[in-house]
Amino acid sequence: MNRKRSTPWAWIIGAAISLFLVGIVGMSFIGAVIGGSVKSDHVALINFYGEISDEEGGKLFGARGSRDFIADLDAARTDKSVKAVVLRINSPGGSAAASQELYQAIRRLRNEKPVICSMGDAAASGGYYMAAACTKIYANPATLTGSIGVISQFMNAESLLKKLGIQGDTFKSGKFKDAGSPFRQLRPDERQLFQAMISDIYQQFVRDVVDGRKTATKGKLTQAALLKIADGRVLTGRQAKQKLLIDELGGLYEAVAEAGKLGGIQGKPVVRSVSGGGNFGGLMGSEASTPASGISALAQSIGNAFALGFTKTFLHQVREDASTPAMPQAR
Repeated sequence: MNRKRSTPWAWIIGAAISLFLVGIVGMSFIGAVIGGSVKSDHVALINFYGEISDEEGGKLFGARGSRDFIADLDAARTDKSVKAVVLRINSPGGSAAASQELYQAIRRLRNEKPVICSMGDAAASGGYYMAAACTKIYANPATLTGSIGVISQFMNAESLLKKLGIQGDTFKSGKFKDAGSPFRQLRPDERQLFQAMISDIYQQFVRDVVDGRKTATKGKLTQAALLKIADGRVLTGRQAKQKLLIDELGGLYEAVAEAGKLGGIQGKPVVRSVSGGGNFGGLMGSEASTPASGISALAQSIGNAFALGFTKTFLHQVREDASTPAMPQAR
């Protein structure tokens, strides 16, 4: 009796996986050849999209974290064929500490090669913190930037819990150990503690912006001048140029041309994207991106206003999202 032969699915799947891996190896080999000694002098393009947080990309095809971008900056710094770097920023900010770390990584790169910032829809707060470390800053006239400040918010659910008949007990080793607890109001001494912490981080932010912009502005952006606008306000690219927060109005094209010029490249510069991080996401061209919120939502709503005729929806989106976590945010 003849038996109908079944389709060898296991063999087909195995062959497909093998072909995929061979393709990856082949692409890696080609990248190694291109990235080797035969690579010509060029401008490196590094994109930073989304909120800033102290993370490292851990997903196969997922978004990349700020640590991956620091690795990109260091890779561009040590690559002798990279004569200048364009850093494209589209970020509403985020973690204050992570923003500082990115600022420091950009300064390390800037000490050896020109770094030109090209702002996208938004480069605000922590996003501007990063930009301030660059040799020169370009922004579109409608780019949203600035928002120099630090914020930390706490939720107080004490009244709601009482209405629900819920109460909790706290055991702590010191009086400040549960500071910021959602189960009770902040005490005056706790408010003073948190305000001092926020003020200290804010002073660090202001100091780094003044220091980062000192050469580009020839010392004209003093701390006194910066403090007049470093109150959390958001500025357009055109307004930011008037206040010396950026250098030139223009997009990515102009930023690349300036990078080539400062890098000593003759003619139209070759641009190569730097995308490291050690995962397939970078290999396949995946970029970090988060849903629009806060300033990013504001930037998008302005774009929608142009298309829809400045509707009332825009006015409701101007206010930043109030659900900011307690961790200090450079916003």
